[in-house]
Amino acid sequence: MRTSASCIIPLRVNNQTKGFLLLSIMSQYKSAMERIQSGDGEEEKEIITGTTTKGGKEDNIDGMEHGSERQHFLQSTVSATPAPLPHPILSYIERNADFFLMPVLPLLWCLLLVATLDHDSLVSYYPMPLLGVCSATLANAVPVGGGIVFVPILELFGVHIKLGTAFAVSTMTFGNGVFGFLNWMKKNPRVIAWEIMPAAILPAWIGATIGTLRPLMPPEECRSLFAMFALAVSVLVLRGLMVGKQNIKAGQPFSITYTNDDNSLAVARASELHPWRTRFIASICSFLAGLILVAHIGIGNAVTSFLVSSFVWQLPAKQSVVTSIIIGGWTSLCPFLLHLYILQDVPIALWVMGLPGVYFGAMIAPLVHEWMGIANVLSIFVMFLLLMAAMMLS
Repeated sequence: MRTSASCIIPLRVNNQTKGFLLLSIMSQYKSAMERIQSGDGEEEKEIITGTTTKGGKEDNIDGMEHGSERQHFLQSTVSATPAPLPHPILSYIERNADFFLMPVLPLLWCLLLVATLDHDSLVSYYPMPLLGVCSATLANAVPVGGGIVFVPILELFGVHIKLGTAFAVSTMTFGNGVFGFLNWMKKNPRVIAWEIMPAAILPAWIGATIGTLRPLMPPEECRSLFAMFALAVSVLVLRGLMVGKQNIKAGQPFSITYTNDDNSLAVARASELHPWRTRFIASICSFLAGLILVAHIGIGNAVTSFLVSSFVWQLPAKQSVVTSIIIGGWTSLCPFLLHLYILQDVPIALWVMGLPGVYFGAMIAPLVHEWMGIANVLSIFVMFLLLMAAMMLS
């Protein structure tokens, strides 16, 4: 049986769906290879390469064009395949994130509730789930941490700011570091820049340990520190929003620094330019955030990680936001354990009652993030920072 090049379906992506095109390519390739192995020889090889002995020079050129289109489409299909996660444990968590979120974590909370609270505590702290929803939705949509909600609101209700700090790090550990992490693993784990985690988390743990056990300032000064921190971050993010609008006008993706859609490429570029300086600057910033901010006001490392990710590692805005949200939760683990077991000042009843709201807020946050868009999320972030600064200075 003789087969000519004209029987091959033209590979024009604009006229056929990609799925039909891919099936056609694989079908033609498979049948041609089978005929080659059965001894039908050179003519079939010509079909695969896009040439034929009948069509002459014009058919040869046309076949080469089709072959080029085919190769380009196959390469784009391969490149669109999600990259593997850097560790098998992360792949396991990605596959089982739904199971962890439901029913494992709710069942664990029920056991904690029964073991720690009585009827009077349930009645007294009934508004806490609503506060947890608000704080976790914000904390898992923007790189701020739920403490920026909990600390000033608890302060308004007369709760000592150091007690508010203990409560903030305890809720962030689970809101960002567990619930938020699992929800982002379920939605899109490849938006997280895993490469920068060691330089962000380990120094912050060291700094937070020192600052928690040996505070550098009294609680009265922490209010001013909170307000100054919020104002400084709002100015930096406003500047980034203006840069992002300029990028959009130039036809480029939104970014508060330079545009780059590949977080691993950005990290590699930053590391190649200044291999030791990049990690050193990131580590020092994380250490200072843990020492001064996390230890005294319960927030700071998520925002610090966002700024370092954007300006030091040069990540795109979305990767910077999501990565810093996870970092903020994981860096809260160390001070949470210190407050829980050594200082023993975590308000257990408030914390347990707030966890259901934190759980649902973390589930809502990725949807809010995608629905609003990164530019609108950062704009709300700035407005909230300014409002919190005004509240702490009043």
